[in-house]
Amino acid sequence: MNIKKYEAFVRAVELGSLSKAAEELGYTQSGISHMMQSLEDEVGFPLMVRTSAGILPNTEGEMLLPTIRQLLSTNETLEQYIAKIKGVDTGRIRIASFPSVATYWLPAIISRFQKDYPNVEIVIKEDRADVIDAMMSNREVDFCIYTGGEDRSFEWMPLYQDQLMAILPQGHPLEHSDTVPLEALLSEQFILPLKGYDYEVHQILDKLPHYPHIRFTACSDYAIISMVAAGLGVSIMPELLLHNYSNRTVAVPLAPAQYRTIGMGVPQLKTASPVTRNFMRYIQGYVKELKRS
Repeated sequence: MNIKKYEAFVRAVELGSLSKAAEELGYTQSGISHMMQSLEDEVGFPLMVRTSAGILPNTEGEMLLPTIRQLLSTNETLEQYIAKIKGVDTGRIRIASFPSVATYWLPAIISRFQKDYPNVEIVIKEDRADVIDAMMSNREVDFCIYTGGEDRSFEWMPLYQDQLMAILPQGHPLEHSDTVPLEALLSEQFILPLKGYDYEVHQILDKLPHYPHIRFTACSDYAIISMVAAGLGVSIMPELLLHNYSNRTVAVPLAPAQYRTIGMGVPQLKTASPVTRNFMRYIQGYVKELKRS
């Protein structure tokens, strides 16, 4: 078995292009085309279709993709163990995360990690909850940092309770209140994250007798903050996201207090690669310091 063929197939599908995959992996166009033909001959059926939009996996290719990704992950873990025995930590870590965590946690964590493991490549994929779930199921990432992983099929490790805040424009009547009662939202024009983005907001609103008037919806946290600052309505945001982004808005705790649990999810901790487990320990150390401060 030539593992490089499978790696080339996955990258071609992910990039939607044989030429882009060839460029990234260091092959010629004819070389990667020959590899794909050899792989299809090896398995006994076609794996891809060529469309005007680029390369797409066919039905059989889609069926094999999760297993091929698992094969590549296992091979990478083996290579990392070999490198570790030789005394050289190397490899790649693929992390799926919410934008707020990627923005306010990961830069500091990566900076610390890179000082000790400069040869490890780190790939961050930011997206909404349902996309992160799909990336985990398809083994497109090594682990995730987000919320709501308690009921998922992977191993889940809670890390941090992030308080959810009412976000108001400056000059709002509740600006100087100690808390904003949930019921007070019913009389407000509300800016709602789209489903899949900050789903905790939807869970909070579900506790009310009815939803407030939804004036706008948006998928970008920063767009919502800017809309609140412009006086277009109020919203609910996690405290982590608001630390360094006031933008003429005021954040007030909700009553009763509301939280989201940020945690890490990994398909199976005992089979995670050495560098992945190392990085997860750095995350845990960072969060411990965060709680103390």
